[in-house]
Amino acid sequence: MLDDDNGWEPGPVFDEDETDYVLAPPAADTQTSAHDSPKPVYGDLESWLRKHLSQVIRRRFGGSLTWCSQWYRHAEAVSRLNAMWQEWEKAVVEDTMSTWWLYHCDPHLNMLMSKDSGPFMACKPDEHRQLEPLPLADSDPDLWLGTAFSDPRDPAPDAGTDAAVAASRTSSSPD
Repeated sequence: MLDDDNGWEPGPVFDEDETDYVLAPPAADTQTSAHDSPKPVYGDLESWLRKHLSQVIRRRFGGSLTWCSQWYRHAEAVSRLNAMWQEWEKAVVEDTMSTWWLYHCDPHLNMLMSKDSGPFMACKPDEHRQLEPLPLADSDPDLWLGTAFSDPRDPAPDAGTDAAVAASRTSSSPD
């Protein structure tokens, strides 16, 4: 018998075959023509999540894992899931699914489902709870004027300052 002190509860038993979904249509169906960019397998994030990811990923929640059925109410979750979907679409076309699992799906799902530090940490699979945004104090606007925060494409980031103008005059004067 398993110890229930960590919040683990047995999940439902599935009678259906876990492979009743379509991974992706054949590669020829994902192309519109030789000159066009590939046509996505799924038209939007929710379609991909409902028809693909939620059918592939099966987990028991409790212990260190959680989920929120109202995932769309968590900005971080939407951003991470959208990144996963976009990379999945590329992996289908480029035939790099193993890379997608290792470098996109696994790290994002680990963070999303983490009961300790993920965006669903206050939620239960059937109960949404909103977290507060990160607290931010107002910063000193002069802090952002340093060269570390200037645009590296700007050839003269300090050209408009009095010190930069004075320095250019002294360096261009004949000796």
